[in-house]
Amino acid sequence: MAKNTFRRPESAPITPRVKPVKQKKARRQLRLASWLNDFIGLDRLFGEDNAWPIRHIDRILWVAGLLVIYIGLNHNAERLVRRIQRTKTQVDELRSQATVLQADYNRSGRQSELSKRVTALGLSDSSLTPPHKLVVKIHEQR
Repeated sequence: MAKNTFRRPESAPITPRVKPVKQKKARRQLRLASWLNDFIGLDRLFGEDNAWPIRHIDRILWVAGLLVIYIGLNHNAERLVRRIQRTKTQVDELRSQATVLQADYNRSGRQSELSKRVTALGLSDSSLTPPHKLVVKIHEQR
C-alpha cells in the first residue's frame, strides 16, 4: 500500500520541512495619524519618543465619537421625557375643562334652568297650575 503525499511541482527540489522564520510585520502607517501629526503637530505636544497617542489616535477618535453619540441620545431622551410631562399636564387641564363643560350642559337641561330662561322671553311655566286628573268611569267607557 502506498503512502499519501502531497504533489510537488517538478521544478521544486525536495527539501526537508523547515519552519520558516517569522519576520516582524511592518506596521502600516496610519493615514489619519500622520495627517493629524502633520497638521497639528502632535509629536511636539506628546514628544517624539512618546508616540502612544499618535499610534492610537483612530481608537481615541472612535471612542470620542461614541461618547458624543451617547451624550446626544441622552439629551434627546431627556427632552422627550420633558415633552411627555408637558403633554400630560395639558391633557389633565383639558380633561378638567371637559368635565366642567359637561356638568354645565347637564345642569342647563333641567326644568328649573329652562324655566328661568323662558321667563326672560315672557313665557310662563305650566307648573304653577296643577295638572288635571281625568277620571273615567267604567260604565262610560263603552
